Amino acid sequence: MFLFYFSAFAMLAAFIACGFAAGRRSDKKDYSLGGRKAGAAGVTGILLGALVGGASTVGTVQMAYSYGMTAWWFTLGGGIGCLILGLRFAAPLRAAEITTVADYLEKSYGKCGRMISLTATLSSSLGTFISVCAQFLSCIALIRGIIPIPAALAALTAAVSVWSFIATGGIKGFAALGKAKIAILFVVLIICAAAATLQHGAEPFVKLPFHPCFNIFGRGFFPEAGYLLSMIAGIFTTQIYLQSIAAARDVESARAGALASAFIMPVMGLLGCWVGLTMRASGADVPPDMALSWFIANSFPPVIGGLLWGGILITVIGCAAGLILGIATNISKNFIPSGLKAKFGENSGRLEKLLVTVMTAAAAFIAVGGAGSMILEWSFVSMGLRGSGTFLPLVAAVLRPQALAPSWALASSAGGLAAMLLWAAMRLPGDPLFAGLAVSALCVCAGLFCTKKNQARLHGQQ
Repeated sequence: MFLFYFSAFAMLAAFIACGFAAGRRSDKKDYSLGGRKAGAAGVTGILLGALVGGASTVGTVQMAYSYGMTAWWFTLGGGIGCLILGLRFAAPLRAAEITTVADYLEKSYGKCGRMISLTATLSSSLGTFISVCAQFLSCIALIRGIIPIPAALAALTAAVSVWSFIATGGIKGFAALGKAKIAILFVVLIICAAAATLQHGAEPFVKLPFHPCFNIFGRGFFPEAGYLLSMIAGIFTTQIYLQSIAAARDVESARAGALASAFIMPVMGLLGCWVGLTMRASGADVPPDMALSWFIANSFPPVIGGLLWGGILITVIGCAAGLILGIATNISKNFIPSGLKAKFGENSGRLEKLLVTVMTAAAAFIAVGGAGSMILEWSFVSMGLRGSGTFLPLVAAVLRPQALAPSWALASSAGGLAAMLLWAAMRLPGDPLFAGLAVSALCVCAGLFCTKKNQARLHGQQ
């Protein structure tokens, strides 16, 4: 296995070195947006660099191996979310020249904007942090699938790699590595899917039943619909995803980057699903979270296997790094008092780097306790939490500017988040996201109705 380890960690070391090199060339005065100079490829690199990671690779293979095509919902939902983002929302969001989702909400809702932005920052940061934990779970599974070490040591290795990936270069370094990461991952998944087909042919279609293995609604319509909704809502309310739009050099670059992501992500998910289904049909008996590592280690010569495994690990590390950068930007821009930020040096990136370090350590610690759990479940919960109270007020602000009164927007934001958390805490049946979005939607509809009624009354008085 020496050649496997050597090639894998040589690739990882090369990427970390590139991250430091990109960091030295980046503008320290704009750690979060890189001077808004990202082209379409850069936007795609940032967006998919943070969106495609452990859930889209290790988690997709894990769930496909365990349950079947229901594993496709994460990448399919992500692709649909990127499509909607590119077709209708990228242009107004980029034109607004904001840094965070909370900034846009605060700018749109006037007197209640500050409270809405705080609610959005809280839900987005907490939800995104859960997704970071999912990336660390993926890292632990990948590493322990090849090297029999304790979960704590695997988590420490992942934490050092994540920090090295992003702490120096900020968004510019992340965009550069994100483009390379996605290209490598696409090649890796194609090679893995091809190897699975060469080894087992059409075996999954012969040995596995249509339900649940090939039915994307295999666990029921409402659970899968909840996954789809959580992905779409999460795309629109996660800081790093919208940060990719804000970092674009112009509106056309923002739109093109989002639309490219909409095509690439579902294809990657299908490739991962095929690997998981092939492993299930072959009768391989391995821990589900280690299925991808096992497949790579047992299907390729050591040098090639190490390169492929290293490519997957880079993907997961890069995703965690991007999500952490988004949280750091959110907190530093919207939570930290200006006096404290001044002590770190305005726009120096020092505060963001400190936050990156703290969150990396915290996520690694939590992941050690959750090692072996279903990675995609963490990711879906994460997406739902981000979107439950923020998604609809943001959509209203973009599609119907000034049509929703600030008080109703605040009620929608706070009510949606509270309803989801309460539903989950009481362990009521069904997806808590439905409860959150229902309350949020009721407030938005009531607010729009009241606005329309007031406008009609004023028009009648004239």
